[in-house]
Amino acid sequence: MIKKIFIVIVLFICSYSFAQEGSVSPYSFYGTGDQRFKGLVENRSMGGISVYTDSIHLNLNNPASLGKLKLTAFTVGGGYHSLDLATDEGSENASDVTFDYLAVGVPLGNNMGMSFGLVPWTSVGYRVRSLDEDASPAQLDRYSGEGGINKAFFAYGFTFLNNFSFGGKVNFNFGKIEKESVRFLEGIQYGTRIQNNSEYSGFDYSFSLNYDAELTKNLELKSSVLYTPATKITSSNDRSISTILTNSAGLEVPRVTEDVDLGALGLNSTYLHLPESYTLGLGVGKKYTWFIGGEYEITKSSEFENEFIDVVNGAYEDGNRFSVGGFWTPDYDSYASYWKRVTYRIGMKNEKTGLLVNNVPVHDFGMSFGLGLPMNGFSNANVGVEFGKRGSTYLGRIEENYFNVFISLSLNDRWFRKNLIR
Repeated sequence: MIKKIFIVIVLFICSYSFAQEGSVSPYSFYGTGDQRFKGLVENRSMGGISVYTDSIHLNLNNPASLGKLKLTAFTVGGGYHSLDLATDEGSENASDVTFDYLAVGVPLGNNMGMSFGLVPWTSVGYRVRSLDEDASPAQLDRYSGEGGINKAFFAYGFTFLNNFSFGGKVNFNFGKIEKESVRFLEGIQYGTRIQNNSEYSGFDYSFSLNYDAELTKNLELKSSVLYTPATKITSSNDRSISTILTNSAGLEVPRVTEDVDLGALGLNSTYLHLPESYTLGLGVGKKYTWFIGGEYEITKSSEFENEFIDVVNGAYEDGNRFSVGGFWTPDYDSYASYWKRVTYRIGMKNEKTGLLVNNVPVHDFGMSFGLGLPMNGFSNANVGVEFGKRGSTYLGRIEENYFNVFISLSLNDRWFRKNLIR
């Protein structure tokens, strides 16, 4: 027990140090950056579906699953992300290592449970330059950004009428995003730098309803409805404008800096409007052996609005995602073969992200595979890989070919049961 608590404390400290790690994608230039948390490794290895639930593992996208939680569960995960970036003019590659989530779930009797934890929600991390030699004078623009938004969450779920489960989750959003743009004109000694900083805080909510039923002795049905209402969080902003000079070492040295009076413009405190979303999931399988399911999500991305910073060459429309995936465990209680107790996962997703760049939609298609590796008791380690493509080089845009590796640890036990002495 003490050892397990020590592991939780150490990993929580590590998680905080990684919480502000950035993205390496140029698409994090838009909005509040890349969405980092898209589910546990188990979910992402199955195309991102969250309709499957059981009694020993957490499902952070589906709080209704807590109604069937029987064991205390602790999970932590991270990943390695590699990108090959291509435009009409060339290609680059980038990679990073991220902390993805940390959560604890606790059963509260036979038909209810709660969970809490921390997830980095979005991240910003880009450096982009643009040279326009056709302009007079020639113009060089450089854009950079870093930071992100995190979510500290609490979720609760309960089961009723045997087949139904309902749950809700409240998230406290917090974080800081810093964006900078620099412009130099040919023949002019000084350049111009604009720095925009935003600190975000506020709550959002999500809800889910599950229905499970036995179709036959060896076949069970699982279905879910997830809903996230539209909300808005506070953005506290500041902006400065500087004239800069590049020294002999290539460093940009500010000469004169002025803070912009955002209060006079009504922009010192604004709202970030977050869109609502709906997700429907359905699947069938044999308990402890196999499962296959699909999920369709609609996101009202056209509702997204950042009152402080206008999107350059970007806009938003409603997005959607279709995912399909499943798992297979050859023999979950085999003593003769370890690999028969391993869970094998596979999935696919096709997503219209809702982002428009140069009025062209950005699509994301990916495939995923994973393994659930049994440990002592009900605990397990999970490994997943995901590869796919986002965007294209059409109309001067950027195409990303990504390869992600995810790793997580799930510890499951009866941590809080009383020992009886007879």
